[in-house]
Amino acid sequence: MSSIRLHFEPLLLQTAHPFGISYGTSTKTHNILVKLHYEEWEALGEAAPANYHNESPATVSAVLSQWQDEEILGDDPFAIAEISKRLDNSIAGNASAKAAIEMALWDLAGKITDQPVFRLLGLAGLSTPMTDFTIGIDSLDMVEQKTIEAVEAGYKILKVKQGTSYDREIIKRVRKYAAHLPLRVDANGAWTPKQAIEMSHFLAENGVQFIEQPLPKYADVADFRFLRERSPLPIYADESVCRSGDVARLAGAIDGVVVKLCKTGGLLEALKVIHTARAHSMQIMFGCMIESSIGVTAAAHLSALVDHLDLDGALLLAQDPFAGVEYKDGYLHIPSRPGLGVVAR
Repeated sequence: MSSIRLHFEPLLLQTAHPFGISYGTSTKTHNILVKLHYEEWEALGEAAPANYHNESPATVSAVLSQWQDEEILGDDPFAIAEISKRLDNSIAGNASAKAAIEMALWDLAGKITDQPVFRLLGLAGLSTPMTDFTIGIDSLDMVEQKTIEAVEAGYKILKVKQGTSYDREIIKRVRKYAAHLPLRVDANGAWTPKQAIEMSHFLAENGVQFIEQPLPKYADVADFRFLRERSPLPIYADESVCRSGDVARLAGAIDGVVVKLCKTGGLLEALKVIHTARAHSMQIMFGCMIESSIGVTAAAHLSALVDHLDLDGALLLAQDPFAGVEYKDGYLHIPSRPGLGVVAR
């Protein structure tokens, strides 16, 4: 039986506009492209490391090199859970590196069976929510320009980044040109509990649906509970929730969670996060980093299981080197091609 061979290379992505969040602003994202080879098949995965999750392109490359040398993937492309367990036993953390491997394994399994991943998971025929489009932190004039472009492009829901000294002015500018669109807000952990409470009332007055990660990643559960009890808007946790155990830890202190493959380490743990959140009566949004259509499409295969989508990573790029999920009239349409359904442009 053939063994699964691992190859990887840098994947440099350029955004159409500078993309700003409370952690900083960038125009380029250094991701890692993973390729798995098995017999005549090639499968794709993507790592999107973030410093605030203790990963970088260098750490991803280091662990992938280690797994490459150890030939840790074995010879059974359908042993996805077992391979994921081996990766976890090999090294802790490094979720985006593990996610890249696992999404490539699902791609491989789908190509071998000639089925798209959502069918392998039993999710065919289900409807999916609309995705939003993100307005990153920028000068007020650029926020205005980005909002006008988003409205003209036909995006149906906007997510607005916060974490500046002029957050209220940003919302006012967005509302000036997108008065009719649903808004979500993401502070990426930039506020104190007091600031978050004050902003929650302002945001509610401006028709915002919910607030994502208002408090820092390692904020105490009591702080989230304190905020939730005083906020007129639902509170979602992103950076504070990586795996299913984090959901249980914050139960009763938040209203919803944000799932990302780069945090969970792959689709299998993402499913655990989703089911744990459902068990605690929480809402769920599936998000992404700045990623190509590989990472975004992998996440989209689970989109029927969640309430909200924030899978706009590839839409923010100046040029996407891959074709996969397609955006049409607010919705993401998953390709019916085998595996993830992603192909090089």
